[in-house]
Amino acid sequence: MSSSTATLSAETKPTVLIVDDEAAPRAALTQTLRQNFNILTADNARTAMAVLNDHGVDLVTLDLRLPDGSGADLLTEIKRAHAEVEVIMVTAFGSLQSAMDCIRHGAAGFLLKPFNTSELLTISLQTAQKKQRLDRLRTLLAEDSALWGPEPGCSAAWRKLATAYAAPHNTDGAVLQPAQIGETASLIQLLSDLLEARDRYLVNHGNRVSFYASLTANRLQLSLPEQNILSLGALAHDLDLIQAADGQALQHESPGNGHRTDLGARIGRALGLPIDAVQIIALHHERWDGTGHPFGLQGERIPLLARIVSLAQTFDELTAERPGASPLTVKAAIDEIERQGGTAFDPDLTELFCKIIREQPPQA
Repeated sequence: MSSSTATLSAETKPTVLIVDDEAAPRAALTQTLRQNFNILTADNARTAMAVLNDHGVDLVTLDLRLPDGSGADLLTEIKRAHAEVEVIMVTAFGSLQSAMDCIRHGAAGFLLKPFNTSELLTISLQTAQKKQRLDRLRTLLAEDSALWGPEPGCSAAWRKLATAYAAPHNTDGAVLQPAQIGETASLIQLLSDLLEARDRYLVNHGNRVSFYASLTANRLQLSLPEQNILSLGALAHDLDLIQAADGQALQHESPGNGHRTDLGARIGRALGLPIDAVQIIALHHERWDGTGHPFGLQGERIPLLARIVSLAQTFDELTAERPGASPLTVKAAIDEIERQGGTAFDPDLTELFCKIIREQPPQA
């Protein structure tokens, strides 16, 4: 999304809930946002949750300090009870660590008081625009059971979804074909939105896996086209998990937990991903010793890019914070990956990957 040119659908004016215990900031926020949003306000956490439970709210601007609790705790409660509501933290008491914590727990942005009016409006418009896209995708995903069915209906349904998703930005009415979809930057946004529409963890996980894989690709001096394909495949490697029904717990990265890499690959093909990126989606659960799935490929029969993503996604699964799991330290995760070099992972790639991770600066 561009910075100051974000626009909202004219169909419905989004609603923002301004949560701040001080009247002056509430008034300033109201003045800034009222032209583009319906405005609701609350001066404490309890009132804010009551408003959220009783009204359709798209966006919350949330102060980090409230009289009856912390904004961070309220953020967690909002994302638990109203996961589709977007939250922007606005505070005079921020720090890098508090910003990172809030983003990690689902905030879409973090602004410091006294805020820049233009910056606030821009991030609010962008966040509301994103919510409109995600809501549209959630509706499209729920409407067509053919998306999860056999071919040829599955691919046709995904092409239809991609065209419907692009429709607000495609004024000439042309139907987008897979090649057209795959050749535009909008493919990355579509992939990201598909993952986030199901669960924000999925898109964050995909982005981190793409980052770790790219570090390895750079050290291997892969060509720019190979690096681009690797980034796409790494981002999209969990596409099959968007099938999970609302309220169903996500399963992550264990070969025995019902992953349908065939479905992910079909979705990737239908959306126009390059064949090598589709291979990453299909084969990143293969193991070096031949005991992986879906085909039991062994050694160098597993494509190099899929071997890289296998390492990167495992490292992130071991170290990322997520519900129901305790992350390992980086050192412990590296030790675990090294232990599986030659069985789960390409031993030479394992050595290189762990060396690269050890060289990275510690997280703030």
